[in-house]
This record gives sequence, structure tokens and C-alpha cells, in this order.
Amino acid sequence: MSAPKRKPSDWALMKQLWPYVRADRTWLWVVLVLTPIGVLLGLWQPLLLREAIDEHIAVGRMSGLGTVAALYVAAVGLGFTARAIAQYGLSVVGLRGLTRLRRHIFGHVTRQGQRFFDTRTTGALLTRTTNDVDAVYESLAMGAISLVTDALTIAGTLVAMLLLDWKLTLVAASVAPAIVFIVEVFRRQLRKWSTVIRASQSKLNGFFAERVHGMTLLQLYGAEEKARRDFRALNFEYTDAYRRSNWWDAGLYAIMDGMSALAIGIMLVYGAGRTLEPESGVTVGLLVAFIDYLNKIFVPIREFSGNVATLQRSSAALERVFDLLGTHEEIRPGTTRVDRLSGEVRFDDVAFAYGPDRPDVLKGIDLTLAPGEVLAIVGATGSGKTTLGKLLLRMYDGYRGSITLDGHELSGLDTTDLHRNVTVVHQDSYLFDGTVAENIALWEPALLADRARIEAAGRRACVDTFVESLPGGYDARISERGGNLSSGQKQLLAFARALVRDAPLVILDEATASVDSLTERQIDLAIDTLFQEKTVIVIAHRLSTITKADRIVVLHHGRIVEQGTHESLLRQNGRYKLLVETGFAL
Repeated sequence: MSAPKRKPSDWALMKQLWPYVRADRTWLWVVLVLTPIGVLLGLWQPLLLREAIDEHIAVGRMSGLGTVAALYVAAVGLGFTARAIAQYGLSVVGLRGLTRLRRHIFGHVTRQGQRFFDTRTTGALLTRTTNDVDAVYESLAMGAISLVTDALTIAGTLVAMLLLDWKLTLVAASVAPAIVFIVEVFRRQLRKWSTVIRASQSKLNGFFAERVHGMTLLQLYGAEEKARRDFRALNFEYTDAYRRSNWWDAGLYAIMDGMSALAIGIMLVYGAGRTLEPESGVTVGLLVAFIDYLNKIFVPIREFSGNVATLQRSSAALERVFDLLGTHEEIRPGTTRVDRLSGEVRFDDVAFAYGPDRPDVLKGIDLTLAPGEVLAIVGATGSGKTTLGKLLLRMYDGYRGSITLDGHELSGLDTTDLHRNVTVVHQDSYLFDGTVAENIALWEPALLADRARIEAAGRRACVDTFVESLPGGYDARISERGGNLSSGQKQLLAFARALVRDAPLVILDEATASVDSLTERQIDLAIDTLFQEKTVIVIAHRLSTITKADRIVVLHHGRIVEQGTHESLLRQNGRYKLLVETGFAL
């Protein structure tokens, strides 16, 4: 059994953030300069209190007390201003840096191959770019500056106390070993539960997004109660993890508060006795200064619990974010540039599996398509027909054998050029929240600027038959996932989306499987009139779509078992005839 993966340290995770914030080094310098200035001004205040008490109030000399008081007020005001500007500067650095991080995450996700999305839910990816990144910002804008300020305050206060009276300092610091031990124990627990919180939140978001998208199906099959029970269980898991984290957080704060009172009490008991010894140098002003210093040192220690909780949430979030960014399942980009392909396709002994531990779904595929040929691929569900289209679109890498387009190996082609020459119409047509024109052009500037081209594609795909009735026509707004359109209308829009990009190779992936007969006839007409000079691969179950192909290839368990025209395949009395007799329902 392999050893469990070692978690990166908080410092190692924070270092990985540096590339995202280094562009704002000016603000970082402002923070680095003003933070210690604010701390030093805070450390000066107890000394001014000591001077006011011992040099003026205790001896009845009011002369000069006003100056000391003015200096104290100035120290308070300037210290507040320095800390405020430093906090603002760090928030600017954090916001800009995490904007870059979000952009990097989104860009990284969009470059991944289909395998990446096969193993990750939408909710999990959404959590990475929203909640997890927000947690990182919280630590940068709130936790980091506080921790730095607290560390400087603690160190500076100890130095000042040692210089004033090292014996009193040692007495007050007698509780330090217990504090160090307690903080470390609580820090580990907070890190643990912060990780559980992030994981449970990801599952909760994923479950919610998936059930909302499938709400119609849940209601039709009466599965709402089961969904509610499952959501309640996931919600409890998330809430329970947060409760446990808050328990450790509150416990640390309470213990630190008690330790503060204990340290002050011990110091006062010891110091009060020494005030009776003039040669000891311990005065009332010194004790007041020490109480002020102890309050200054224990306030950050008490708040350290909250800062630790913040940083542990951030560390857990950062770990998940950088784990995502460290996953590389991109399609390897090719270097061969092509302008426009003729549409010739060749498969030579192609085999493919969706994973190293999964069986081949394609086995020894040998197939050639001539430019302008219409090829239909048929077979039972799971026979591998859709996989052929996915390989041509380079949604997956790792095929064995050779796939060439116009003689160019598919894996060597530049992906931008490939997707300009190969397009697809899916059965499950995904539409975005936007106008009809935007959904056809997919926000490509050149296409959006050419409205005539969009409308021409709409006419060819018979989209104009229903767009004209929409308020605004091609500027009519489509709701999320095309909820305000019928299934057939959504497929026609997807067909227009493919037509507007004059690609020489078109893959119709069961594009007419869920439309009415009138819509199917409109699509068949578009195929007849617009793809006479293109290479077309039709993957369909409907016989009316397949019989118009120049050639039909029959797949069975990942192998080509038959190929020919509709009539010749019927005469063979083989697999194809069985499919026809069962109405392509297999």
C-alpha cells in the first residue's frame, strides 16, 4: 500500500500564491513599511503611560504632562492610520491577486480534456472558483496582515518588557510553554475540520446543482422526498463540520483569555511586592506599563485563534485549489497548422479505451472517408459510434493506431485549426443564457458582427420558422439551458450553430433523435442541400436519416462488422438488418 500523500505546509501553500500577487509589489512595500511603524507606535504608548505616572502624576509635577498626553494621542492616531492604510493595501493586493487566480483556474479548466470532466462534478469545480477562492481572499485581506502585525507586536512587546524589567517579564512569560502547546493542538484540529468543511461544501454544492438541473425528472418520478432527505444529510455533514470547527475556535479563544488573566495576576502578585523595595526599580508606572504590554501581547494571542481558524480555512481551500491546478489532463496541442481541409478522413487500426484500467471501446478500426462523402455509423448503444466522433473532435487523447485528416495525423494538428474544420451537432443541444444570435455565434466577435451570416445559417437550419415568432427575432433572449424552447427548436439552433461555421467536416451525433417528423424533414432537407460537398458523419438511430448516406458502417462491440449501402446491407441478412427490423431501438 502506498504511503498517504503528505499535506503541504501552510507556508508552502502561501508561497504558491506569490505569482498571483507579485504584480502589486508597490502596495506590498507600503504594507511592509507601515505595518512595523504601526506596531512601534503601539509599543510606544505604554512607555508614555509609565512616564506620565512616574514622572508627573505620582510626584505631583503637572508641568510637561500635557506634552506626554499629546504624544500619547498622536501615537494612537498615527498608529491607527498606519494600520488602516496597511490593511487597505493588503486588501487591494488580495483582490487583484485572487482575480488573477480565478482567471487562471477558469483558463486551466477550459484547457482540460473530456477525461477531466468525466471525473468531476460541476458543483466541485464551482466551489473551487468561488467559495475556496473567497476563503483565500479572507485570509489574505484579514488573516495575513493580522498575523504579521500580531507577530511583530508580540516580539516587540517582549523586547520592550525585557528592557524594562527582565524579572517581571520572565514571571509573566511563565505561562508561555502552555500557550505554545495549546495553540499547536488547536491549530491542527482547526486545519483538519477546515478540510472537512471544504469537502462537504463541495459535495453539497454539487448535489444541489445536479438536482436543480434535473428537477423536472425528479418531480415526474416522485423523487423529491428522497432528494430532500439526501440534501438534509449532506447539509448536516457540512453543518456538523462547521460546528466542530467553531468549537475548537471558541475553545482556543476562551483558553487564551484565561491565560491572559493568569499571566497578569502572577505578574501583579510578584510586582506588587517589589514596589515596596525602592532599590528594585519597580514602580506603579512600570506595573501599569507592564499591564498595558501584557494586554497588547495577549490581545493578538487571543485573536490568534480567529486568525488561525481563518488561515486554516484558507490553507484547506488553497490545498484544494492548487490540487486542481496541479491536475493536467489537457489535450496535447499539435503544431501542424492547416488552413482549410478537404474533408478526407482515415482511421488505420484505431483502438481506444476511456482509461488505462478500462476495456477498449474501439478495436482495430479501419475506415476511410472521401471528401464530400456522407457516412452513417450505426450500432447498438455502447458499440462505440459516438466515440469515433469524440476522437475526431479530439475530446480525448490516447488512441492507438492512426487517424489522419487530409494526410495529417490528428494528434499533430493545431487544435484551433482542427475545430475550425470539424464541427458537431449533438442530440443534447446545450444553450446558454443569451440571445438567439449569441447562441448561434457562441459570442465569436467575427460572427456576431456578421448578422447576415447568422441569419443565413438560421434559414438553412430552418431556425427562422420559429425565431420570427419570438419577440426580437434573433435578438430574443434564451433562458438558461434553453428552457423557453422546445427540444426540436433547441436542436435546430444547434444545427445553425454548426452551419454558421462553414466547416468541411460535420458530425451529426444523433441530431434528429428527439425531434418531431416536421423538424426532422427540415433537417434532412438542410443536409441534402447544404452538405453535398462536405464530409458528413451521421450517427443516428432513425432509419430515415441513415438511408440517405452514401455508405453505412455497422459497429458491434467496438468493431466494424459490416459496411455498404442500405440495400446491400439488407441483402447480407446480418447485424444491420437486425437493427432495421428492430427500428434501431437497440
